[in-house]
Amino acid sequence: MPSLHLRDRQILAFKHVMEIGTVSGAARRMLIAQPGVTRLLKQLEHDVGFTLFERVRGRLVPTPEARLFHREVQKVWSGMEHLRSTARRIREREVGGLRISAMPLLGMTFLPDVLADFASDHPDARIELATFRSDQVVEDVLTQRCDFGFAIVSAIDDRMDSDVFHLDSVCALPSGHPLAERNTVEVEDLVNETLICFEPQDPLRLDLERLMEARQLRPRRRLEVSLALQAVRLVGRGVGIAVLDPISARALSDMNVVLRPFSPLLGEDFALLTPRDQPVSQLAQEFIGVFRQRFSQATRLP
Repeated sequence: MPSLHLRDRQILAFKHVMEIGTVSGAARRMLIAQPGVTRLLKQLEHDVGFTLFERVRGRLVPTPEARLFHREVQKVWSGMEHLRSTARRIREREVGGLRISAMPLLGMTFLPDVLADFASDHPDARIELATFRSDQVVEDVLTQRCDFGFAIVSAIDDRMDSDVFHLDSVCALPSGHPLAERNTVEVEDLVNETLICFEPQDPLRLDLERLMEARQLRPRRRLEVSLALQAVRLVGRGVGIAVLDPISARALSDMNVVLRPFSPLLGEDFALLTPRDQPVSQLAQEFIGVFRQRFSQATRLP
């Protein structure tokens, strides 16, 4: 059976006719005359070996074979658009583009501040910051839709390089709270307090609950929230106290909130992820350097 020789212009004409419904509309989109589109369709019918359209009461009606063929054309076209997008991202990265994918813990509060400092020193750089769940960040790194990503990962894929950072926990207290007079808040101090905690599946909450259960400790009352912003605002209103990461606590707290180290040490790790087979650009290396410096400052309590 002879191999098919499908030409891009034939496929493009077919795609436009299927989507617009008329040869004249396809001709306008392709900036050619109607006979040119008709000729391309006839060539395509000859090459594929089946009828694509039938004329019914003056209208072109796709055959069942054409509809099936169009579905496959859409898949291929989507793949080509992805290739074009990938090529564009690679080109932009080579001329000074940078795309960062980050989990909400960093992407919502901390990284925008880092980006503000970095962008002022790189006025010509095109920079994108996208915030996703950690599993999507990992996917972005593996498919090289970003230069690097920040995510909480349980296991490192051997297709990525990783640099692990640790976040200790701090206790956020209302200004004037008796515990604010202490240098460190101990887990035993949570007894008889209203504890503002995160959702049950949150890693920090799970660690804190295991610790309190092991010591047979129980707070007077629990209030559950989804976001660090909510926890810190409740602390600032004097509703209770919260144990959370220092980055969120510092970024969101105000003069009504006091931060103290929490003991014993609790916290979580996150990783800076880069594709193993893709060299990190100079621009990305510079951003990572600024991140390291700001992270060290942000996690250091007085």
